[in-house]
Amino acid sequence: MYGTLLGARWAVEPLAEGGGKQREREHAQACALLRKLLNVDTLRLEHNASGAPFLPDHPSLSVSISHCRRAVAVAVCHSAPVGIDIESRRRVGEALLQRVCSPDELDAIRLSDDPTICFLRLWTRKEAVLKCRGTGIRGYESLRLALADSACSVADIVLPIPDVVAALAVGHPSTKPGKQALQSSI
Repeated sequence: MYGTLLGARWAVEPLAEGGGKQREREHAQACALLRKLLNVDTLRLEHNASGAPFLPDHPSLSVSISHCRRAVAVAVCHSAPVGIDIESRRRVGEALLQRVCSPDELDAIRLSDDPTICFLRLWTRKEAVLKCRGTGIRGYESLRLALADSACSVADIVLPIPDVVAALAVGHPSTKPGKQALQSSI
C-alpha cells in the first residue's frame, strides 16, 4: 500500500514470512520498501547518534521507518521532517496506560468499543510525532505531551491489515527535527 498524506509519501506492507531473526527481517524489508517508494535500485541508509534514519546521498529528504510483528512502514518527505509509526494488536497493561496517557486519553480509551485499538491509535500518533521531532521517546512524559506539539500535523493511516494501526506526522517546512517546543499538555 502506498499513499500521500500531509505532503509526505508513505508505504506499508505486511511483514514477509521467512527464517532468521525477526528484527533483521523487519529491517531488511523496510529498506526494500523504502527503495520501492523512492524508485531506486540501491540506497544507503544510515542512523544518526540518536538512532534516527537518514539517507546520506539525499540530505534534503526526511525519512522515517517503523515495523511491528505484522507489518513494515516507511515515509519520506522533501519539504519537512517526517515520522511514521505502526503497531499490531498486543496486550496493553494498566501501568503503561497510566504512564503514557493523560486523564482525558484514559477516559476515551476506557469508553471505546475497542480499548486496545484505541490506545494503539493514540500511541502511534504520539510516536510518529516524536519521530518527526527527532527526539524519540525520552521518558514517558514525552508521550503524555507529544500530541500537543503544534510544530507537527498528524494523521492516521487507514490500513486493510486487521489489528494493525499506523500514523504519520509531518513537521511544518520551517521546522528542524529536535528543535520544536511542546506547547501544552493534552
